[in-house]
Amino acid sequence: MERVAADHPSSGRVPCRSPHDSTRSPPVPMNPHFAPRRRSILTAALAAPPLAMLASAPARADGSSPRTAFTPGQPWLDTNGQVIQAHGGQVVIAEDDLGTTYYWYGEDRSNGYGSSPGVHVYSSRNLYDWTDEGLALRALTAPEQLEEDPYFVNLYSEYTDEQKAAVIRDLVTTPAPDSSVPAAILERPKVLHNAAQGTWVMWVHADGPSETSNAQYAKANAGVAVSDSPTGPFRWIDSYRLHHAPEGEPNWQPDNPGMARDMNLFLDDDGTAYIIYSSEENYSLFISLLDPSFTALATPPESAVKGVDFIRPYIGAHREAPALFKRAGTYFLITSGATGWDPNPAQYATATEILGEWTDHGNPVSGDGAATTHGSQSTCVIPVDPDRGTYVYMGDRWTPSDLANAPYVWLPLRFGEGTSMSLIWEDSWRWEDQPAQPAYTVEVDLPAAVGLGEGQKLPRNGTLRLADGTVSKRKISWEGALDRPGMVPILGTLAGPEALTVRREVLVVPQHMVYLVNAGGVETSDYLALRKHAQGPDPKNSVADQPYGADPSTGAVWGHVGRSLPAGSDTDSLDRSLRYATNHDDLVYRFANLPQGTYTVHVGYYDPWPWANRAAQVSVNGELVEEQRLFTGTAEAAAYTGIASGTAGEIVLTLHPTRSPDIQVSWIVVVKD
Repeated sequence: MERVAADHPSSGRVPCRSPHDSTRSPPVPMNPHFAPRRRSILTAALAAPPLAMLASAPARADGSSPRTAFTPGQPWLDTNGQVIQAHGGQVVIAEDDLGTTYYWYGEDRSNGYGSSPGVHVYSSRNLYDWTDEGLALRALTAPEQLEEDPYFVNLYSEYTDEQKAAVIRDLVTTPAPDSSVPAAILERPKVLHNAAQGTWVMWVHADGPSETSNAQYAKANAGVAVSDSPTGPFRWIDSYRLHHAPEGEPNWQPDNPGMARDMNLFLDDDGTAYIIYSSEENYSLFISLLDPSFTALATPPESAVKGVDFIRPYIGAHREAPALFKRAGTYFLITSGATGWDPNPAQYATATEILGEWTDHGNPVSGDGAATTHGSQSTCVIPVDPDRGTYVYMGDRWTPSDLANAPYVWLPLRFGEGTSMSLIWEDSWRWEDQPAQPAYTVEVDLPAAVGLGEGQKLPRNGTLRLADGTVSKRKISWEGALDRPGMVPILGTLAGPEALTVRREVLVVPQHMVYLVNAGGVETSDYLALRKHAQGPDPKNSVADQPYGADPSTGAVWGHVGRSLPAGSDTDSLDRSLRYATNHDDLVYRFANLPQGTYTVHVGYYDPWPWANRAAQVSVNGELVEEQRLFTGTAEAAAYTGIASGTAGEIVLTLHPTRSPDIQVSWIVVVKD
């Protein structure tokens, strides 16, 4: 699983917050409880949007017009004109005689952070207009309610004293008067319909004080409740610890096993249910198999076997807010980083077996929204119409100063070839109007390398294979910025009415490279490929990076100057490994032994901690070439042209921090013009 392991110890690094902080982290998604309708890929790709699934919008009590589109980040009111209280939640799809009903479950934050009323549920026929169905799971304001309130008396009258104690421990969310001990916390509610047993099962991140600690997030349990109806009342069963790391694998909480915080549920096509959850203080993420009742693990922690009963898709990666769904036989898992209430870059991974090997694909967002996942944190993905490839991303935009009005961010997911997926921004959009997205692969033969700007060397044809077995030859038109060294992403569009795309990377190698530096100090595969395909004399440097001085093999004088450290050495990526200055120093590289003439200095910039908001002023040989270089979660490059080596035969690149965080650089390529 790919990740940047090293933490940047700069003053600009925002530390990952533990769930023990009052700044909790976000939500998680789940899947439907019914088998998806099956059509051929070609039929699904060309069919009109499924308007028959739409029902007329319910009348709105406030007299306003029904909603006809999603408006991410804007206030969302129910049919009574009240703000929807379903944070950190999920949508479950149900079918009845009238068609499709959607149930939206989530945290009721009407009281802010604490004193939660419980888990709210809303229903809809069209995903836009939501009818308030009340509290599916009611919390307690005081233990006495269990014996005095008719609602709770009726629900728990047959419970033993031990069972009632568990209810009080987990559902009293209002602090006791004059007590400094925090109350229980209910977060990330998720629900599955167990059709075989005729029940609806809810799992919740149940936290609060434990038997050994009064800390707000000491318990770290997974709580479960059950109902005969999707709208409740849900009856609390208990809360538990879950699976833990197997012996011999890294374990960030060996003395506190089985922790469960941000969570989600998933129901597979064969009726098997799974729970997905952050554990080990959010350092690792688990997927565990549930038993046939969906109310407990299939195998107890002490006898569970990795790969059979559970898997850890992310180990030591600090991921949370999981959202798992399945598309065309492939499992997709969206997660966020752990930065408290603050949004951060998402990552997604895929697998062909849910308890098998998972492959990380990085951030599904590119451009302006990449650093913050469009200002949201994942909580669920709704498989609205799997046959057409229509999946809706559900996210929360947390506003800790006003949680009751924290907005929701629902966006369309875009799928390309194979496991390619992207999350795009739309100010206003309708799920019915989304393009069909068939599952497909493309066979195309790319050259081993191209020169700067040599787009004409990219292949003009490829072979399209649809999931239903259809094969055809298609012309391809390519887009891509082939103006920088290294592995460059390119986008190909296939000829035809579907406008299908293919994403690849191509190695771009400038002619006359004089120096080729990986500032992270490691010989990554793309660094070695650049050296292999270099045209002309070999670069003057024989190693990836070094302090300023004579090269150990060539004798050329070059390297970094001042106080700095490497990071990202385990990424095998020229773009994502880096060197960062410390103590707010300038970051300086000097390159000597250069013949007189002009040069282009290519520089790579990337920030695995984009929330730090870094910026630098860039100079070459004392001349300002860039007033404000911003560092983002997307790998970027700059080319500083017409640089004269002068009589000294030297080029000096200087990055000066213009904000409080320290600055960094990924790679440098000096090219003779």
